[in-house]
Amino acid sequence: MNEKLGLALWHRRYTQQAKWSQEIRRYLLGKITLAEGDKILEVGSGTGAVLSLLSEETHAQCYGIDIDFASLAFSAKLGYPLALAAGDAYSLPFSDDSFNLTYCHYLLLWIKNPLAVIAEMVRVTRPGGFVIALAEPDYQARIDQPTILAQLGKIQTQSLGEQGAETAMGRKLSGLFHDAGLQNIISGILGAQWDPSETREMDETEWLMIQSDTGDRLSPEALEAYRKEEINTRREENRVLFIPTFYAAGIAR
Repeated sequence: MNEKLGLALWHRRYTQQAKWSQEIRRYLLGKITLAEGDKILEVGSGTGAVLSLLSEETHAQCYGIDIDFASLAFSAKLGYPLALAAGDAYSLPFSDDSFNLTYCHYLLLWIKNPLAVIAEMVRVTRPGGFVIALAEPDYQARIDQPTILAQLGKIQTQSLGEQGAETAMGRKLSGLFHDAGLQNIISGILGAQWDPSETREMDETEWLMIQSDTGDRLSPEALEAYRKEEINTRREENRVLFIPTFYAAGIAR
C-alpha cells in the first residue's frame, strides 16, 4: 500500500474492488451454508471494505486481520461490527479449526510465499469449511485498447513487479490451492462487462493509482498526455481495459 495516497483514498479503492468481486462473492456464498454464530475470517482485511459487506450479507461473526495497524484503526472508526486484530498472515493468531470460512481479497499477489499463507488459512479453517481467494489479478495477461494506452499498461505492470507484486498471480491460484491440500477446488475468472454509462468518464481513483504506480517513470508531461488519451478514448467509447482476475475456492480437510 502506497502510504502517500492516504487511507481515505485507499478505502475508496478497496470499496471499488469490492464491487468488482460482488457477483463472484454471491456465487460462492450460495454454495456455503453459514449459520448464525458461524465465524468468517478475512486475511488482509485492510479498511474493512469487503468484510463489512459480508457482515451484512450473512449472520456470521466476522473477523479481520491485517499487518497494518493504521488500516485496522481506520476500519474501527467506521463503526463496522467486526472483530479486528493486527497480525501476520504467515502466523495467524488463531487456534486450529477456528473458522467456517477463511478468505482473502487482492492479497496473495503481494505475498512472497503465498502457499505458506494459504496453508495458514487452511489451518485455521474447520474441516469441511471453505478457503477462498476472491480476487487475484493477472496483469501479465491484461488487454488494453487503444495501443497507446497499452504502453501505459506495460509501465504500470512493470512498476507493480518492482514494488514486489507477483503480476501473474491469478493464473497460479488454482495450483496453489491444490498444493495446499484443499479439496473440491473450483476456480475461474471474474466476468467483465463494459457499460458505456459507467465507463465513459474516467474514474479518478483509478487514475490516481496509475499515477502513483508510474509517476517516477514518466515525466509530468508524458503522464498528462496519457491522461488526456484516457479521457478521450473513454468518451469515444473506444477504451478496453481488461485485467483477468481469478478466484479459487476449496474445502479444508
